[in-house]
Amino acid sequence: MAPVWPFTRKKSQPRKAKPIEEKPVVNYERQSEDDQKNKLDDRSHLEDKGFLDAMALLEDK
Repeated sequence: MAPVWPFTRKKSQPRKAKPIEEKPVVNYERQSEDDQKNKLDDRSHLEDKGFLDAMALLEDK
């Protein structure tokens, strides 16, 4: 007959839940629609010399 085992297993501890970390809230400012509309309505780049030269090169082909 084998001797009695003198060691016992440790009882498992319940797992500890990690605390929930709150993430910072990021707020963005919306640009006014007037500024956006002005940028879209701005057609001054069509009168730029560099643009006109590039278009002239493309039209030749």
